Amino acid sequence: MITSIHCNIHEHIFTQSTGMDQIAEQLNDPKHIFWLDVQSPTEQELNAIADTFHLHPLAVEDASHEHQRPKVEEYENFFFLVFHAIYLNPPPEQELDIKELDIFVGKNYLITVHTEPVQDLAEVEQRWKRNNTNMEKGIGMLLYSLLDTIVDNYFPTIDALVDQAENLEDLLFAQKGFVRERQLTLDLLALKKRFLTLRRIITPERDVLNVLTNRDNPFFTDHTTIYFRDVYDHITRLTDTLDLYRDQLSTIMDANLSVVSNELNKVMRTLTAMSIILMFDALIAGIYGMNFTNMPELQWHYGYFAALLFMAVASALLMLYFRRLRWF
Repeated sequence: MITSIHCNIHEHIFTQSTGMDQIAEQLNDPKHIFWLDVQSPTEQELNAIADTFHLHPLAVEDASHEHQRPKVEEYENFFFLVFHAIYLNPPPEQELDIKELDIFVGKNYLITVHTEPVQDLAEVEQRWKRNNTNMEKGIGMLLYSLLDTIVDNYFPTIDALVDQAENLEDLLFAQKGFVRERQLTLDLLALKKRFLTLRRIITPERDVLNVLTNRDNPFFTDHTTIYFRDVYDHITRLTDTLDLYRDQLSTIMDANLSVVSNELNKVMRTLTAMSIILMFDALIAGIYGMNFTNMPELQWHYGYFAALLFMAVASALLMLYFRRLRWF
């Protein structure tokens, strides 16, 4: 028999007329499995739950503070896990929405604590109700259903980020203009930050699954451990994908810097060639601008036009020379 207590604790701490005293009496019955989900509990409410389920004060203190690193801690009569649900906000922001989930797992109970709504929990509840045979396999299968649902929902988020990375790679060689180059660089940095954020979350979660699969404990059977290994494999695939595309983003950023540097070099070469041409023209104009009396060309009727023609011919020859050097 499973008693699912899934509610907002500010509305009413328990549903189905199930109180603390009744739960305390039924906790010793292995046929009962409790799932208590609480959102934004107060300190008094957490203490009441801790007293009923005999939770360690250190674990309760961690559950009362957000921004905990993914981890698993083993106590005398329960496990304490910190996991994260991850979503991607819709365009145009497409920022990561990370929600921390603190989990207490005992012999026949599971307590989830969070400050914001977690969409995965409703899916886990439906999944659990569809598979009635899981109830006979103990609390381990309920924990597996929860972790597996959370991890499975990582894939759409990471796939969307992968698509962004590939789109940016396609834009790399199509960009033109300073504004687009700057925007591409900003998009690359923002996307790389998202990948790093995911890696900081998912890598410790792989260690959590490693503990659940490799360490003997009285709560999970060997049959349940096999399911945890499946979640561990999914986490490993995700970390490999994150590492792959993190390196690819670094490569794209290096390529982007190379493209920008090459464009800058091209501009510098063009400016250098133009400067040389203008310097040569200025040299001719400077020579005939000197105030010496003995300069025969100054008295020539067509001297001005000849000087302009000389400048034009010399400039054309220099431009042809620099074009052959591909400076234009």
